[in-house]
Amino acid sequence: MNSSTRLFLGFLIAGLFIHFAQADETGQDPDSIEGSKAHIQTLQDELKAAKQRVAELETELVKAQKTIEQMEDKNAAHIAASAPQGTTSTPDDPLMRTVRGQPLYDDTNPQLPVEQKTVLAEKFPAATQGQPVAMTRLFEDDLVRSRIRHIDRIADQVPNMQYGQSGNEARIAIRGTRTNRTGAEADPVVAIFEDGVTVATTTQALEPYVDINRIEVLRGPQGVMYGRNAFGGAINIISNEPDPSGWDAAFEGEFGYADGTRFDAMLNVPLTKTVTTRFAARYDMHSGYVNNRVLDGDADDLRDRKQQFVRWMTKWQPTDTFDLMVNLVSYDQNQTGSGMWGYQQVGAYVNGEYLSGHQFAPDGAQPDIEPLIVSRNFASLEDQENLSGTIKVNWDIGFADLQAFINKSTFENQQVFDSDYSDGGDPRNSDFNGWKSNRDTWSGELRLVSNEQGRFDWMAGVYWMDMESRWHWLETVDGLFYRPDWDARGRYKTDSTSVFASVGYEFTDDLRLAGGLRWYDDSKTLRTGSSDSWNGVLWNAALSYKINDDMDSYFSVSTGYRPGGINENPGIPTGVPLNYDSETVTAYEIGLKSTLVDNTLVMNLSAFYNDYKDIQAQSWRILPLPGTAGLMDYLDTAGDMESKGVEAEIQWLPGSHWNISANLAWLDAKFKNYEVPALAGLGDIEGHTMGDTLSLDGWRPKLSPEWSFGLQASYVFDLKRSGRLTPMLQTTYVGEHYANDLNLEGARQGSQTKTDFRLFWDLPGNKINFQFYVENIEEADTLNNVMIYNPEEQPDIATFLANWGDPMTYGFLMSYRW
Repeated sequence: MNSSTRLFLGFLIAGLFIHFAQADETGQDPDSIEGSKAHIQTLQDELKAAKQRVAELETELVKAQKTIEQMEDKNAAHIAASAPQGTTSTPDDPLMRTVRGQPLYDDTNPQLPVEQKTVLAEKFPAATQGQPVAMTRLFEDDLVRSRIRHIDRIADQVPNMQYGQSGNEARIAIRGTRTNRTGAEADPVVAIFEDGVTVATTTQALEPYVDINRIEVLRGPQGVMYGRNAFGGAINIISNEPDPSGWDAAFEGEFGYADGTRFDAMLNVPLTKTVTTRFAARYDMHSGYVNNRVLDGDADDLRDRKQQFVRWMTKWQPTDTFDLMVNLVSYDQNQTGSGMWGYQQVGAYVNGEYLSGHQFAPDGAQPDIEPLIVSRNFASLEDQENLSGTIKVNWDIGFADLQAFINKSTFENQQVFDSDYSDGGDPRNSDFNGWKSNRDTWSGELRLVSNEQGRFDWMAGVYWMDMESRWHWLETVDGLFYRPDWDARGRYKTDSTSVFASVGYEFTDDLRLAGGLRWYDDSKTLRTGSSDSWNGVLWNAALSYKINDDMDSYFSVSTGYRPGGINENPGIPTGVPLNYDSETVTAYEIGLKSTLVDNTLVMNLSAFYNDYKDIQAQSWRILPLPGTAGLMDYLDTAGDMESKGVEAEIQWLPGSHWNISANLAWLDAKFKNYEVPALAGLGDIEGHTMGDTLSLDGWRPKLSPEWSFGLQASYVFDLKRSGRLTPMLQTTYVGEHYANDLNLEGARQGSQTKTDFRLFWDLPGNKINFQFYVENIEEADTLNNVMIYNPEEQPDIATFLANWGDPMTYGFLMSYRW
């Protein structure tokens, strides 16, 4: 019973006493039995009427509160759905008073405890539970629990998402769609946004996550809301913004496997009442995970890390209705890496038979012992530098919120590798052993989001991007890198413009219909003047129904696209197309989002069917130029694909100590009417080889296991004045799949589990925290990418170039927050 009801009852009781006194003063004889009975009956009638009125008032109050919450949720949901960037947590947010996903029950903590159901309500608010999209949200505690420092560990927490990598390039797969080309001119299949700004390349996708508020992964095409490249889904990385409530600082240090050393720092300073600035920085290094036996020590080991990152955000908020923020980011990397497309030749098909090992190694070369022990006499290199500046405005102009940003970024990248993948050959000279690229990008967006209360809401906006990519191959002469004489320096200019809008209408408090359109126009132009363009209209529609206060359901249809392009290389061989078409997808999805067990269990379910058209395939040709030893990769339209599946996500806080989360996914993804150029050496592969073409009909796309599962469980032990101790176990299961679209033996990754263990010790007050971890306890070797091609040294075989995941690692962390 709230204070208003209690106050009403107080007045009611006082009124009854006054009424009784007045009745007594009217002269009614208290000794009269009949008079007393009549008086009692009168009082009972009045009390009954009063109780009825109280019940009516309580009902009206509940309805009013529910109406307010629904209006706030609807407005918040529309704003959340209509902007790539999100809001950050505030000091009063219950999520800021948790650790390891549990409320703070520490006697020395000055803030009040938070109930489990409140924590879940903040992590899974009605605004997002009501959105008709399958979405995983990872907050600060989730990132700490899973040690998510880069994109590579997100997939363990997201159903039907897998992660692959080749060299310094991320290869993400969601619901069957996969990254099949990397580099300066490649378009990703999953759109990634950092604080609302597009991450343009698969190389930049590997940049570190520092001082992050949350990460959101939206599965399925998001073409209307996010535009180009949101073909398989979208990933939002949302940083902590400057906090005007007070001074804040944090520091974290990590020491671990392979001489790993990482330092993170954050400083938040309110400069004036309206201006706040926030710095975040990281220094991260470790020796190579792959032991190179050529030199003693670790100087030439592969898969090392040497990275520096700085972000400076300044926010000016002169009024409650306007704020402007400047976001500057610098990232620098200088490390050995592991090669552009992979680092180990694991086998080859020779005359239709698969043979393990390096089949075209130079004479006298030592064979690799295992995925983590190799021999390379030519030093690899991965250098990268990225600078980005963004100005962002949010302005409540009355009838709508105006959201706008403009961004300028510059990116440089150089990758060098041992092109014979051995300790044979010339260690100081090579005709072809890498590339260098840079990219300049301008982008901007303007959105208007309705903020008026009512059953109808809308959003409209415009987006533009101007990007110029330049790149060239590298050769090495006497240990120095040069652009080969035969290589015409590449220049790739991309222009993209789109106009979009969405509307929603609530027929009742429980039933909502929404839809949107996006017109896009993309063009690409080469240095030579060759150009091509693609335009069209994307659309989506969704019907949402609130079954009850704890259960939301939806049915949606959405579309997406990945732009076409132009193949640019010197001396394009016969049969290689100059242009290739855009990919398109139409997706159907049903979902159920529920909060159960007295608001301590969240269970979200989704089922989908995706119909992909004009899928692009990566193929390889030897460059037909005398004196070269280079490969040309190119794209062509190969055919279609379909995928269907079911996904489940669970977050459960059973009591004040347990924290359990899980995800389960089933996926059936297959190519259809899909053909690529045949490769020499494969022979007749189960009837898939047909003359000059290879049919992939019925094969699964790369990184698409039928079953996958993830589980996290932790328990908080209260050590009283010594703080809290939290052991946590995390395990994932990934079924058999392939690391290449060709479902062949050398690219097969068998089903496996990977298990991590962590032990957290949080001292009283939660200012000082320690963590010890061991990851990949099984020491599983995970094949996460394979490139299959005919090598120029022996073009009659089909060789398999592989990249492997991380080995077992361990480490110790200490963090301090002022």
